[in-house]
Order: sequence, then C-alpha cells, then structure tokens
Amino acid sequence: MRTLKSLLLLVPLLLLAACAYRPDIRQGNFLSDDTIAKVKPGMTEVQVQYVLGPAMVKDPFHPDRWDYVYYDYPPGSLPKQERHVIVFFKDGKVTRVEQKPVTPTSG
Repeated sequence: MRTLKSLLLLVPLLLLAACAYRPDIRQGNFLSDDTIAKVKPGMTEVQVQYVLGPAMVKDPFHPDRWDYVYYDYPPGSLPKQERHVIVFFKDGKVTRVEQKPVTPTSG
C-alpha cells in the first residue's frame, strides 16, 4: 500500500519534470509600421539610427544599404513572423526604404 502511494506521487512528478517551458525566440530588430514610416528620404544615417536603432546587417560590400531583419520563432516550428526592411543611402542620406511583406507562417 505504501509503495502504491509513493508510486502515485512519483508518476505525476516525473510527468511534470518532462514538461519544460520553451519561450519564443525573437531575433533581430522589431520595427512597427509606425516606426518604419518615420524614416523619410533625405534623413542622415545618424537620424535613421536614432529612429530605427542599429542595423542588424551592414554589408561591407554595400555600405549604402542597411538591413533590418526580424524573426519570431515559436519553439519547435517555423518562424511565426519574418520582417525585412532595407534602407538605402546615397552620400549619407536616405534615398529609399524597401519593406518586404511581413510573412506570417502557420505554427
């Protein structure tokens, strides 16, 4: 009888121990549409960095292009959300901002 009670207590504890919390993994620069809309042609690199923060990717082969990338990974699945914003400069000033469509994936 005592062994049965011990076993009944032990089984739920082992099952709870197997359940581990896995938080979503967010990587990159999260930028809302309102924040992205604040970047206008003619702004300087310093102004863009103040509004959007430091770029995730500054390619040494394309110094006039800053890439802002964001991924949201739920545990054990494909990205829930991907966002990619590209800011182009010429002579240190913004010429255009491209935003690839936000791609939510099921998961």
